[in-house]
Amino acid sequence: MNLSAKLSRKKLDEKIAKHASDKKTLEVGAYGRQAYGTYFPNRVGIDIREGPGVDIVASVYELPFENESFDLVLCMVVMEHLEDPKKAIAEMHRVLKKGGKIIVSVPFLFPIHDAPGDYWRFTKYGLRVLFKDWDIIELEAETDMNEAFAVLLQRVGYQTVFKANSFFKVIIFGLAWLLARMPKLWRKIYGDIGRTTEESEAFASSFFLAALRR
Repeated sequence: MNLSAKLSRKKLDEKIAKHASDKKTLEVGAYGRQAYGTYFPNRVGIDIREGPGVDIVASVYELPFENESFDLVLCMVVMEHLEDPKKAIAEMHRVLKKGGKIIVSVPFLFPIHDAPGDYWRFTKYGLRVLFKDWDIIELEAETDMNEAFAVLLQRVGYQTVFKANSFFKVIIFGLAWLLARMPKLWRKIYGDIGRTTEESEAFASSFFLAALRR
């Protein structure tokens, strides 16, 4: 049993596997992401730096492709690192065929993880605004409340050095493992402190979106 195995990666893989395709796919922010080739074998990876998983070094703001070149675009855990997400979305829209699909994962309750190049956090309502000119076919949390706090505990373990470090790491990763597997004890979750609006996804580590280009 690997207590420190990333829960967030497992949850994201479960989401993305449902959209597996052999169609022509562009992956934005592809550095270190060879694993997605399992789901998208006809994949072209772009990033601003050379490295594993990167086929073309390029900026998402100036993609070196003609209009409507791809059937599918992946933008997985990337938008928080983009200074201008709206401009990036417009450029991904340009290279995607009409009716083509974009798949996006963005953090919500998640720590700074690529300092200093970590700029934004997104709610699902913010995603609806950013993708208002697309046909959204899927938009949901990647984790429930238990799992979200388990993910945060794991990140504490990954990103912190403690006094008596090994001892505390075992405790932290063990608590995260247990929390992710606990029964759901809540009856309702609200999206405001006055508890007037139910919002079952108020506590999520990240959100997953799939949308079609109009």
